[in-house]
Amino acid sequence: MHLNDFWFLLIAFFWTGYFVLEGFDFGVGVLTRLLARDERERRVLINTIGPVWDANEVWMIAAGAATFAAFPGWYATLFSGFDLVLFAILVCLIVRAVAFEYRAKRDGARWKRNWEHAIFWTSLLTPLLWGVVFANIVHGVAIDHRHVYTGGLAGLFHGYALLGALTLLIVFTVHGAVFAALKTTGDIRARARTLAVRLGLVAALPAAAFLIWTQADRGNARSLITVVIALAAWLTALACTRAGREGWAFTCSAVTVAATAATLFLTLYPDVMPSTTNPAFSLTVTGASSSAYTLGIMTWMSAFFAPLVVAYQAWTYWVFRRRLGTHHIPPSTSHGHTHPDHTEETAMPVAPAPDRPRILVAGGGYVGLYTAMRLLKKLRHGEATVTVVDPRPYMTYLPFLPEAAAGNVAPRNLVAPLRPVLAGAEVVTGHVISVDQAEKTAHVRTAAGDTFELDFDQLVVALGSVSRTFPIPGLAEHGIGMKSVEEAISLRNHVMAQLDRADSTSDEAVKRKALTFVFVGGGFAGVETVAEVEDMARDAARTYAHVDREDMRFVLVEAAGRILPEMGPDLGGWTMEKLQQRGIEVYLETSMTSCVDQHVVLANGVRTDASTIVWTAGVRPSPALAHFGLPLGPRGHVDTLPTLQVAGFEHVWAAGDNAQVPDLAVGEGAWCAPNAQHAVRQAPVLADNVLAALRGRPLKEYRHKNLGAVAGLGLHKGVAILFGRVKLKGRTAWWFHRLYHGSRVPTLNRKVRVFADWTLASLLKRETVGLIELESPRDPFTEAAAPSAGVPATGAARPTV
Repeated sequence: MHLNDFWFLLIAFFWTGYFVLEGFDFGVGVLTRLLARDERERRVLINTIGPVWDANEVWMIAAGAATFAAFPGWYATLFSGFDLVLFAILVCLIVRAVAFEYRAKRDGARWKRNWEHAIFWTSLLTPLLWGVVFANIVHGVAIDHRHVYTGGLAGLFHGYALLGALTLLIVFTVHGAVFAALKTTGDIRARARTLAVRLGLVAALPAAAFLIWTQADRGNARSLITVVIALAAWLTALACTRAGREGWAFTCSAVTVAATAATLFLTLYPDVMPSTTNPAFSLTVTGASSSAYTLGIMTWMSAFFAPLVVAYQAWTYWVFRRRLGTHHIPPSTSHGHTHPDHTEETAMPVAPAPDRPRILVAGGGYVGLYTAMRLLKKLRHGEATVTVVDPRPYMTYLPFLPEAAAGNVAPRNLVAPLRPVLAGAEVVTGHVISVDQAEKTAHVRTAAGDTFELDFDQLVVALGSVSRTFPIPGLAEHGIGMKSVEEAISLRNHVMAQLDRADSTSDEAVKRKALTFVFVGGGFAGVETVAEVEDMARDAARTYAHVDREDMRFVLVEAAGRILPEMGPDLGGWTMEKLQQRGIEVYLETSMTSCVDQHVVLANGVRTDASTIVWTAGVRPSPALAHFGLPLGPRGHVDTLPTLQVAGFEHVWAAGDNAQVPDLAVGEGAWCAPNAQHAVRQAPVLADNVLAALRGRPLKEYRHKNLGAVAGLGLHKGVAILFGRVKLKGRTAWWFHRLYHGSRVPTLNRKVRVFADWTLASLLKRETVGLIELESPRDPFTEAAAPSAGVPATGAARPTV
């Protein structure tokens, strides 16, 4: 590819980015009059683009600068014919920028109204003028042999140019409406979706006519592809908007704008300014470009600066990603726009507004978090208050606990903080200690020890589960669970401490005990934990002088007849065989009967001293359910209907590990397994049904399609079954395990961090170090602070250098 072709593509890329990003800016500006009903709603719309509108114009500046430097002939001809139109665009952009800033300088209604009118009219006129410019560039203008425009101003406003102007305005307005639906909440969001669909259907006709006209006049095979993509993406965007999938709708809308811009540049090439006077007078990419030396220098500069600009813009959008609603807008002040991160958070819940029902979510795990997120997304403004109560201020993604214990994922990336994720909800760190169902009142104890009553209209019971234990002697004193990120960190540090102990002792009995690790439970948690920890420990052993990999003993105990029962007998048997090949002892149909003083006794007669005893033998519903005033099943669970309502209580809902939910996909008498896959998929159904109950609409039943199961067995080792039929083993299964769970981690922030962890781990050696003092971090300070015999309590000598 020649450098002049490269710079033509780069300029096309800059203009495409400008149209995609600044396009919804202009659209939102138009919507300040078409969509907003009052001053607060106009402020909401303006604040959705307030942090980014000026950065979006960088793309236009980059495109103009690149055209001036790379194609000075094109730049000169363009300004010889379009000077008045381009000057009008410049005036509009300046007035628009001033309007954004000056609107908030005073509180007067007339002052704000005048600047809001300026935002509306400049946002409307600028796309129209850009449509005229680019339609004429593609169509061609009257250029003589000197490449000078010989026509008049009126000659620029022909039928094709006017159709292009109308198309660009309507497409940008719909693009802005889709963006507004993506970035707002409540009633304005619902109206933005409705407007986007209706106006999008109207816009389909002129947009299709303009693209077809362009293709018929100057099109080629490549531009035909982009025309089809643009029209298909447009219809898909409208369908996604109607279905309430704003993220996909905005993506498709952006694809439409990008494909339309690509169509214009594909039909234009190899010309940059066709001549309608004589084709021989047309400016071409080759004839209008700068020298090869100039283009070479510019290429090196762009290779450095362009990625920085794109990265900065991506970071800007990430920072200001939160949705906005009128509840985020404080009373009018003279202090400018309200940053979406400046909304106040309520430390203690307050009574909901009069006539506003409260949805109380007890628990912030899978079901609690995903239910609250969907409620906040779908609730209209002022329709209900969402309150979430959980002892921890974060949600833990449990499937990654084994990888955290092995050091493959940073523990902080397994947790999603509730307050930032649930920005529109009241989040209380505490326990629901009891519930009066008749009075619809919950008694809450906060982390500070305060107690108060909380009235509710709808109750979501999402307490989850705790480890299921048995009265085994010694288990409470020496067992380590795997239900929290704290336990995963503790296990990792404990295992590394045992390696340190074994390396530093000459007593063979002490060493043998330190290097014996017993795991009880052959389900996903137990198998994945023993596999990951064994993989890490044997890898770490290579750095110890007196610890051999063969010195370690790993024992897996399972009471049933096979491990990983969800995988089926074939994959369960294959997994057991692979674990045994790695030196892990697997005992089936047996149990641990005692572990007093870390002396493990199994029912099959096996005895061993073990300094590490990990308990993963199942879960049981949270015992706090006993105080919720609900009838419980024999296993301590809450029985629900297929609609996820608690049987006999129309205002109470439950899902996840603390609920027994009918499995309609299997048949009568079957129940959904208490696992993460069901919890994550039950939450949206539950949230939708709560909203349906509030709005008097029919409820949906939870019915799922089994996607399969995946399990990691250490680095590059795994097992998976997909859709109940496709069985995978080894590295392929491990990749599916990581892709699936990496995509399921809540929030984009956590997804990026997890995949970044894995990427770095693939490039760097695994870190195998334990933070021993993390278990009792104050011990060193306490020891240092205590007076010691023979050491003066005060006036300690300064160390010499």
